[in-house]
Amino acid sequence: MLLDKGYIRQMMKAKRLQQMETFSPLSSRISQTVLKHPKIQQAAMIGCYVSLNEEVDTHQLIKKLLKNHRVCVPKVHGNTMDFYEIYSLTDLTEGYFHVLEPTTNLLVDINDIDIMIVPMLAYDAQFYRVGYGKGYYDRYFANGYQGYKLGLAYSFQYVDAINHDQYDIPIDEIITEKAL
Repeated sequence: MLLDKGYIRQMMKAKRLQQMETFSPLSSRISQTVLKHPKIQQAAMIGCYVSLNEEVDTHQLIKKLLKNHRVCVPKVHGNTMDFYEIYSLTDLTEGYFHVLEPTTNLLVDINDIDIMIVPMLAYDAQFYRVGYGKGYYDRYFANGYQGYKLGLAYSFQYVDAINHDQYDIPIDEIITEKAL
C-alpha cells in the first residue's frame, strides 16, 4: 500500500520523538559506516546536511570528514538551495528552518560535489525518501547533480512504499544503524 507523504511525515515525527534517547549510539554506528564507505573515501568534495536534533547526527561526522576531505553544506535562498564549502563547524550559524547554514561565501559548483549525504524522514525499498516537504534536495538533484546520493536514516524510518511523483528523485543508497 502506497503511503501519503503527509501521513508519513506525521508518523515519523512522532516515532522520532519516542525514540530520541537511543539516537546517540545509533548515529555513531551510522557515522562509522559512512566513514568507511568506498565512495566517501574516494571523494574529494562531500556535500552533507547539517543535522537537527532528531535526525541522524552529522556534526561529528562533518568534523571527521573535514580531516581528509573538502566539505560543503546547504544554504537555502527562497526556493533554492546551494552548497558552500566550510572548514569547520564554526563556519555555521542558524538559518532557514532553524538549520545551521554556512557563513562562508565559497559557493561550490554542482558538478564538483562527488557525493551528497542526504537527510530524510522516511525511505522505502526503492530508495525514495520523504523529506520535510519543501523539495529542496529533489530540485537540487534535478538541476544536474550527477554525483552519488547517500541517505542517512534510522531503521525505524523504513516504510513499505512511498507515493512518489515525477519530481521525486530516488537516492542511490541508504545507510542505517543496520547498514543497508
